[in-house]
Amino acid sequence: MTRQTSAPFDHVSLNPSFQSARWLARRVVEGEIDANPPYQRGQVWSGEQRLALVQTWLRGLPAGVVILADRCNAKWGAANPGADPYDTGTGLWAVVDGKQRLTTAVMWFGSEFAIPASWLPADHVDVTEDTDDGPYVRHSGLTLKGQRFMERYCSLLVAETKDCATESDEAAFYLLVNGGGTPQTDTDMNNAARIAGGEETR
Repeated sequence: MTRQTSAPFDHVSLNPSFQSARWLARRVVEGEIDANPPYQRGQVWSGEQRLALVQTWLRGLPAGVVILADRCNAKWGAANPGADPYDTGTGLWAVVDGKQRLTTAVMWFGSEFAIPASWLPADHVDVTEDTDDGPYVRHSGLTLKGQRFMERYCSLLVAETKDCATESDEAAFYLLVNGGGTPQTDTDMNNAARIAGGEETR
């Protein structure tokens, strides 16, 4: 096996910006963003991971990066004659990375799951539901003030590339983005949770 290339790498230009999670979710629901291109994995996040993302938003912490491939570019048009996304009704963007974050946004703003009501100020909460863990609230159960707060402060860092001409290019980009590093194991996460819970380190 060789890692040599026939030419130096081209630099990939990404244009990062913070975008409203609510707005991104709406674009997924309406089909402007294709969250399920054929190279993407399925829904793999647990309920706990989805709750953790909402908590991250509420606390103003970094929530990772969503990478979108913009299909409305000259390269895509040249490689896919007759397949202009504007004409075909297919996604104008494809999710290369960040599918779990986007689908969590769709689920949260669609009131498909609830969070502990104690995470929010009392005047943000209107209708709760009883659980074994106390009162929980869905997005639809928030007051207008609470909903506006969530729309304003829940955001994701989005980086867009116009360098992909085909789904094969997108898939290669997906492999490059997701192939680096070592995934966190359950042992790693449990260790961090133990320390976060106040247990002493050895």
